[in-house]
Amino acid sequence: MTAALVSLSTSDSRGRGYLLFPPAGGTLRAFDQLADMADADVRGVEYPGHGEQLAESPVSALEELAARSAAAIPTAWFSRSVTIGFGMGAFVALETAQRLGVSPRALIVVDACAPQRRSPGKNAKAGASAMGRVFGRTGLTPVAGYRTSPASWEYALDLLLGDLHLLNAYRGPARTRLSCPIAAIRGADDPASASGDDATGGWRVWTSGPFVGRVVPGGYLAVLDSGREAAFWARIHRLEAAFVDAEPEVA
Repeated sequence: MTAALVSLSTSDSRGRGYLLFPPAGGTLRAFDQLADMADADVRGVEYPGHGEQLAESPVSALEELAARSAAAIPTAWFSRSVTIGFGMGAFVALETAQRLGVSPRALIVVDACAPQRRSPGKNAKAGASAMGRVFGRTGLTPVAGYRTSPASWEYALDLLLGDLHLLNAYRGPARTRLSCPIAAIRGADDPASASGDDATGGWRVWTSGPFVGRVVPGGYLAVLDSGREAAFWARIHRLEAAFVDAEPEVA
């Protein structure tokens, strides 16, 4: 039962590196177009029971998922990468860094409530029909291309419900801060973030380094919508520049 570190681009691995963690119900297929536009070394973690790791048995806890992810990632490469976690992937990314014992070059979390402000069990009773309505309302496609047939849609829903079970049982990470910069991005129209800065300012306590919070147009994971790839990477590069500006000068 393993997670897999998958190369998503053909760029020189000696250049900039980015590590992507999918959201609940997601697979690395959702990042194909994003990686193509990166002009960088982009890799992603495929969770057990998802996508290319479909033959692997799913994990029973999010902490276990992080342990499996840490086992698949070279520590030296991780420390040079900008790690980006989408939704549930933000928690997996943080837990993975804690288990590796090193911080990435930066951690960027997208549309994820800060761990200490979560409401465990919020979706514990949600069924497939309810999740289908959520997808229809937000426009989120949890697995790229899986709206094309009933069987594929059922597969996508099964992945999402399984991951929501992990989230509902997740107790949160250890109170260990990272030393790298953290940026938190949330969509202005994301219903889960409508109450304030839970996905931005709340992440500040998880780093001893610089922190940047951003509210962007759109709903939940709208940054992954097709056609927004160039804008996504432009935003990431601006955040990286903001981190440099925020670092204290060394005498």
